[in-house]
Amino acid sequence: MHSIHVAGFRPPAPEPKARPLGPLALLKTLRTNPLECWTRAHFEEPIVLGGFPFARVAVVNDPAAIRQVLVEDQAAYCKSAIERRVLASRMPNGLVTVDGEHWHRLRRLLAPMFGRKMTSGFDSAMARVADALVERLQSRPDGSVWEIKSEMSRVALDALVSCIFSDGLGDPQAITTATTRYYETSSGIDPFDIIGLPDFVPRLTRLGVRHVAKAFDQALAAAITERRRSLAADPNAPRDMLGAMLAAKDPQTGEQMTEAEVKDNVITFIFGGQETTSTMLTWAIYLLSQSPEWRERLIAEAEDAAVGSGHDTEALVQTRAVVEEALRLYPPIIGITRTALQRTELAGRTIERGTMVIIAPYVLHRHRLLWRDPDLFDPSRFLPGPAKAVERYAYLPFGVGPRVCIGAAFALHEATLVLATLMRHFALDLAPGQTVWPVINFTLRPRDGLRMTVKRRRAQPQLHAAE
Repeated sequence: MHSIHVAGFRPPAPEPKARPLGPLALLKTLRTNPLECWTRAHFEEPIVLGGFPFARVAVVNDPAAIRQVLVEDQAAYCKSAIERRVLASRMPNGLVTVDGEHWHRLRRLLAPMFGRKMTSGFDSAMARVADALVERLQSRPDGSVWEIKSEMSRVALDALVSCIFSDGLGDPQAITTATTRYYETSSGIDPFDIIGLPDFVPRLTRLGVRHVAKAFDQALAAAITERRRSLAADPNAPRDMLGAMLAAKDPQTGEQMTEAEVKDNVITFIFGGQETTSTMLTWAIYLLSQSPEWRERLIAEAEDAAVGSGHDTEALVQTRAVVEEALRLYPPIIGITRTALQRTELAGRTIERGTMVIIAPYVLHRHRLLWRDPDLFDPSRFLPGPAKAVERYAYLPFGVGPRVCIGAAFALHEATLVLATLMRHFALDLAPGQTVWPVINFTLRPRDGLRMTVKRRRAQPQLHAAE
């Protein structure tokens, strides 16, 4: 496959600063949009020290150094205090929050739930959710304008709830409202976390989180109680993710997850997984709206792959490449942070003990030393053949190493299926009069959502009538 040659589309992105921001300007920008803090040096040098007045910081973009931090020399680094403060307030027993032996135990318990055998059983649920999306988009007059980020959030939430809770999770509208308001009240970086105030000092940005999550928490507690009852009655009953979590035993110790661990990891999967998948789909849809060539490619591929008669995403090679390029340009992860536990060396520079090491996928994925024309939308980078040339530690949309996102394959599979379904049924064009701009708001998302004009491509048969 050849590279794109028609549009040469360069998606919107902040212009890197010539020099670092001062302390007050930095605090303000970190609160409003951390994406606008980066300097030219961050996109041009393998490692940048300093530029952060509240702590010793090293921003690392050298693949060998990243491998050293995240894989080869893990014992020399721990999760940074700021990352623990930001995440632990929401899900203290979640897999992304805990460290040390606690993390190893949870990983052993949870890993089988995202293996090939388990995830392959979710294809039908994902396809039903994609079909429901098609029905919703067809329910309004042709050419209507839809807010796509909201729709993708609903798709991702419905898929996760279906796979985790085979019997549903309370009132669907209440759960949707709870997740939406959760992001509104818990997004962003609190200045108190940045300057290192103790955890007992209240964070104004989080005061509403517990209240808005109440409906979700009550529904989750009821679901866990009911599932324990059903498992006690029939230990061999078919299991969704919740059932698997409740039944899982640590192969080394025989221990099971506590109630708090089950709750926090369900919350991790739903809140983190929903936002990650919906954001990657939103950006992929936007990027395709600006690239007629790739849009036509995906339409043809979706039809050739006969997505409707089966759930095979193996044939959706170009669709997957578009999703991966969307993840390169707009990775959902804000940053991977570690604290150096001892004096060491990275990329030829001395790293003092206590230095916060930052690996920012957005910067890494647009780095001038690592990517050819990094600001260009070019999914051909991820087609078979060219993809082999992508440096493993230069592309980290889901992290890397032992702490790589446990749900990465699940999210990519779902996004590929949903995107192909949309391309097969609809023409989606950017609604007139809007400016698309990336901001960090829990994840990297369009500032004011994404309004798209949705038109039916032509009458389509029911996708899964044979089921």
